[in-house]
Amino acid sequence: MREHTGVAIAVAAVVTTVLTMLAWLLVVVVWTALTIYALVKWIGSAPDAASPTTVLLIVVGIVTAFVLLLTVPIALVGRSMTPRRRRKAEPAGETMTGEGA
Repeated sequence: MREHTGVAIAVAAVVTTVLTMLAWLLVVVVWTALTIYALVKWIGSAPDAASPTTVLLIVVGIVTAFVLLLTVPIALVGRSMTPRRRRKAEPAGETMTGEGA
């Protein structure tokens, strides 16, 4: 009954690799997004400081996107590995009312 062992090992390897790279990827993507935000803020007419709410939403949005990008494929592969539920067979001679034949 070990028909999905190879798939499970592949999923584990991909998850381990992605989670290892995720810290650096988060740093780079958050830095890039905040740099773009700073440039837009500098070019625009608002000389105010950065909005803490906007910065928080940028970081939350990026982390949420990465979590979804990791979770959805794992869920789809896991769904294909989960065996289908089988209907329980009714014992011979019993009907829906529970009476014997």
